Amino acid sequence: MRRSFLPLFAFGLLGVAATASAETRLVVATGVDISTGDAQRISGGGERVFFSQAFEGLYGHDSVTGKVSPELALSHTVSDDGKTYEFKLRPNVKWHDGSPFTADDVVFSWKRGVDPQTRNPGASVILRNVERAEKVDDLTVRLILKQPDASLLENLGDNFYIVPKAYIEKVGSEQFGRAPIGTGPWRLVERKPKEYMEFAAFKEHWGRVPGVDRMTMKIVADTQTRVAMLQTGEADIVTALPAHLVKQIDSGKDTRALKVPTYQNVYINFSTARADKRWNREARLALNHAIDRKTLIDKVMFGAATVSAGWCAKGIIGCDIGKEPYAYDPKLAKELLAKSGLDLSKTYRFVGLAPGRTPQSKEITEAVAQYLGRVGVKTKIEIMEYGAWIALIQAHAYDDNDLIFWTWTDYNNEPMGRLPRALRSKGQYSYNEDPKLDAMLDKANAITDPAAREAHMRSIFQYLYDDPPQITLWTVDEIYGVRRNVEWTPRVNVSWPVLWQVSKK
Repeated sequence: MRRSFLPLFAFGLLGVAATASAETRLVVATGVDISTGDAQRISGGGERVFFSQAFEGLYGHDSVTGKVSPELALSHTVSDDGKTYEFKLRPNVKWHDGSPFTADDVVFSWKRGVDPQTRNPGASVILRNVERAEKVDDLTVRLILKQPDASLLENLGDNFYIVPKAYIEKVGSEQFGRAPIGTGPWRLVERKPKEYMEFAAFKEHWGRVPGVDRMTMKIVADTQTRVAMLQTGEADIVTALPAHLVKQIDSGKDTRALKVPTYQNVYINFSTARADKRWNREARLALNHAIDRKTLIDKVMFGAATVSAGWCAKGIIGCDIGKEPYAYDPKLAKELLAKSGLDLSKTYRFVGLAPGRTPQSKEITEAVAQYLGRVGVKTKIEIMEYGAWIALIQAHAYDDNDLIFWTWTDYNNEPMGRLPRALRSKGQYSYNEDPKLDAMLDKANAITDPAAREAHMRSIFQYLYDDPPQITLWTVDEIYGVRRNVEWTPRVNVSWPVLWQVSKK
């Protein structure tokens, strides 16, 4: 262990041994860093690059199929009224400090997750609909809901990580954020912010021990640097590989490209919650017709994207609304702008995202700005690093912003993990204000009949198509660069690497 960095993350209490020369090591170059190690204070999807390695939920998702699969729970039953879920927990699960996982941790995680002092950004997804959590015995726990929630099982993984009761009560929340422990396949050993995270395989994991002993995640925002690290062997895996480099990497003697389907949505958000209401329906429709998505996919995304008619990816519940994507029609865009009354003498703030989190994010922003300029809408681009970008979004500075590059991954085919936070008035990440949409979203999870709920979700996506709160662009595949001596099956549907199914020759 590099002693010079111990003050940042000192894990003496975990009994970390010096790295043996015989240990196998994996190096992953990723574009974004985390802001905290606290699994109940995740600020954005990019931080899952850490949390998906170290923490688990009651249920998660299978890497290959994306279907719900057991993690810390083995099974569950549901009451006839759909409001009580009883979970049988997995026995012999340990936290990274060696202490046992029990129902007390689940109850504590719910209480802490909804406590305003925790400032849990994801509390609204499922936790706030839980009236109470009850321990039945050490390996049995009940969640009693305020109303039925058809999305509960799908969201018990990425939106309800379980955290350690005894450890947090001992060290406090702030220290937990600096020196976290989970139950996941990797335990964090050391971290130097903006530089790297060092992990050790958790050999006592209940069933998902990685095939390598150590893993270093290096924080490398620059895409070309990450690619060079892969080519020279300095990195074994790199994230967010640009599509135009796929053939080059795939034809390399020692490298290959892995393309994984995701539910990652890319779009440009309007600040419809502005007090002056400048972004009325005609203006928003106009800008949707101002963008030539096909050309952008060909020229900017190099084919690694799919356009859909609604703000969702193919396979998401309710996404198939039977509509064509907005046509590229500059003449119609200008006509709608004239009707909208948007002041074309103004220059509108357009916040973009720096490279590292989403492929071609900077180039997309610049290209969209060019198309907007062609129909008379002038913009001033500000490219922000991931941390500043996500902080701006969460600040809800509605009147200070006009257009914001946005990316959001549905973690599964259940859209209610995303829609309320992204589009409901006053939602965690929302710059939208629409009482009619709010009412539709509030109703969705109480509909437990699958056919009726799918029809309701379809009506929501139809409404978003007719009255769009964003310029919809596309969904993207996640592309990784991988050394040929590494065996790894990435998890489908998500835009970050889940790295327990990995080995190295």
